Amino acid sequence: MNEMKKIIHRIILAVALLTATSALAADFEKGVKAYERGKYKAALRQFRALAEEGHAGAQFYLGLMYDNGEGLPENAHQAVLWYHKAAEQGYADAQNNLGVMYEKGEGVPKDAIQAVFWYRKAAEQGFAIAQYSLGRMYANGWGIRKDYSQAVFWYRKAAEQRLALAQCNLGVMYFNGWGVPQDYNQAISWYRKAAEQGLAEAHNNMGFMYLNGKGVPTDYIRAYAWFNLSSAKGYKNAEKARDGLQWRMTPSQLAKSQELSREIESRIAQGYEGELDSLPVADASEPVLDEPEPEMEGNGSGFVIGRDGETTFIVTNHHVVEDCAKVTVVFAGKSYEASVRAKDANSDLALLETNIPNTQPASFSHLSRARLGEAVTAAGYPLQGLLSKSLNVTGGNVSALAGLGDDAKHLQITAPLQPGNSGGPLLDGAGNVIGVAASKLNAIAAAELTGDLPQNVNFAIKAGLVRSFLDIHAVDYQRLPSETKLEPEQLAERARQFTVAVHCWK
Repeated sequence: MNEMKKIIHRIILAVALLTATSALAADFEKGVKAYERGKYKAALRQFRALAEEGHAGAQFYLGLMYDNGEGLPENAHQAVLWYHKAAEQGYADAQNNLGVMYEKGEGVPKDAIQAVFWYRKAAEQGFAIAQYSLGRMYANGWGIRKDYSQAVFWYRKAAEQRLALAQCNLGVMYFNGWGVPQDYNQAISWYRKAAEQGLAEAHNNMGFMYLNGKGVPTDYIRAYAWFNLSSAKGYKNAEKARDGLQWRMTPSQLAKSQELSREIESRIAQGYEGELDSLPVADASEPVLDEPEPEMEGNGSGFVIGRDGETTFIVTNHHVVEDCAKVTVVFAGKSYEASVRAKDANSDLALLETNIPNTQPASFSHLSRARLGEAVTAAGYPLQGLLSKSLNVTGGNVSALAGLGDDAKHLQITAPLQPGNSGGPLLDGAGNVIGVAASKLNAIAAAELTGDLPQNVNFAIKAGLVRSFLDIHAVDYQRLPSETKLEPEQLAERARQFTVAVHCWK
């Protein structure tokens, strides 16, 4: 009889547990539905109660709401706390998001090793975005030894679940032969899968393949169409490629490319399944126009101010690159094509992007402004084609803290400037940037007004204005102390590390 009571007791406990579990599941489902409808307060009531009872799904959603500031103030530390609780119970969504927090350093110190740990936990459960992220970490060697084969392995796992980012990156691996034999056919196959889901980067890569005949026949109409689609989504590389290609095409071809872009975009929106790049184009065999050879019409100088991965950022003057069809920069005897990322005619500043390797960016002085009378050095490449091709440095002083007509944007300096110096750095005694060479006084015009020929009256844009320009365009830079002074030859060597010649082609 006692044994029977034990059996009945176990049955009662099992039924009670099942009933409690069903009730929890119902409450969680209510919370999810409220969250999806944007009713965050109602969702928060459900999730908080369940989370405190240990429900992993509710803990994840509570972390997500803290992460996004939905229904309560944004709080990365609280987001991490709840993600951790859910992640430790094996909840894949939370494990992935926790990996993101560690990778970005949000709510916790940045820690790539921890990011890899949590991405792997979620990836091993088949979570596609975590598989993609783990692939990224292997491809870049972030938090783990770089291993292209492992990157390919995890990209493929996510790509087979139709994650467009992973499909595109897997295409990149095949294109470059990283972790797999180089195979342009496989590259474009994976680019195509991602492009059919509307990924802008994949659209750009499709355009590149058609432009260069990699894995497909060269076809400028299709290349332009794909670049056009990517550009419409804000992908800057595609915009540059499209605008460069249009000069090689007839008006008829451009019209066909535009029509093809619209057709592809429409098919993507409709969820079309099929090879969008194989849509027919009538008379696509028209001859392509010869690309006119641009001619170099202007020269200036510039200086490297920062890097982001392989991208090098260069500061120069707006008037140096104004109306250029193409811009190139020369550093250490090698020429690199550059693009204009931003420009401001009012401040006469421009920001270039290129990919110069192994440069040491310039730094600004930690001082808020230049000091009257202090020694300065102007570096640049003046009178290119007449003077030496090597860097030219000239010394002088800050002779006034304002420009013509008390223009507060400029410094007046005695360091000689010649045509071609524009855009080059003005350095203090420690080799830190305190200005950008801009112009010299028109001596003949001044002589006509004053009856005297002025000497050594030159102007530079103040560093504070340059820093504001870079801040607006989200470019990081360094500010260093200026107490330790360098010898002239040390200043020249410092300037050589970051000063470039800028060529404008029209």
